[in-house]
Amino acid sequence: MARFVRLSYDVEPDGPGWPGNPTYRWEQISSIAGGDAANVGVLHLCDHFGSHLDAPNHFDDAGLQVAQVPLERFVYERPRLVDVAKEAEELVTREELEAHDDVVREADLLLVRTGWSSVRASDPERYASRGPGISADACEYLIAQPGLHAVALDLVSLASYPKVDPDGIVAHRILCGVGRDDRYVIIVEDVDLSRYPPNARRVYAIPLFLAGADSSPCTVFAEVE
Repeated sequence: MARFVRLSYDVEPDGPGWPGNPTYRWEQISSIAGGDAANVGVLHLCDHFGSHLDAPNHFDDAGLQVAQVPLERFVYERPRLVDVAKEAEELVTREELEAHDDVVREADLLLVRTGWSSVRASDPERYASRGPGISADACEYLIAQPGLHAVALDLVSLASYPKVDPDGIVAHRILCGVGRDDRYVIIVEDVDLSRYPPNARRVYAIPLFLAGADSSPCTVFAEVE
């Protein structure tokens, strides 16, 4: 019988996010305790907060919005994990990924584990503001893999905040498929890869299908034997 391991984080108001972006707030509009028939609330939630995925429209105005991406692009039959240890503000290089070329070529989802998730609970501000990223040159290597549909990262973003301009912007534009017709790679960010099971046979990254949105928070989980 299959079992499942959740890799996405709880969405919490004080969780780490891209510096300066809105985060999450829950607004209660009716409550049983207050005499109402039911508990109902309104979510105020940035589409790039917590575990989330970037659809092509995030950096490509002509790219698919999250609700337009085909459903099968969120289900991964060949998830593959590579470990590339990184410290604050370091970038994963093309050469470091090429060292795992045989694994990368097999993957429809490449999970890049830097170990930075260990900082998330102890120092969330540092996790977000000084985290590593993936270099633009590494993204050129990834977009060239025809079977690759997505990358998942234990980082708040593909971009390192101190190096977002120009490298992080260019990296996002590459994977979002700017100028590449229908070729794009979904970017799944802020995922807990410390609990990634070695016997995962399938991974799912399921967004909210928000009309008009470039991207979305998502639930990520691995299916194991």
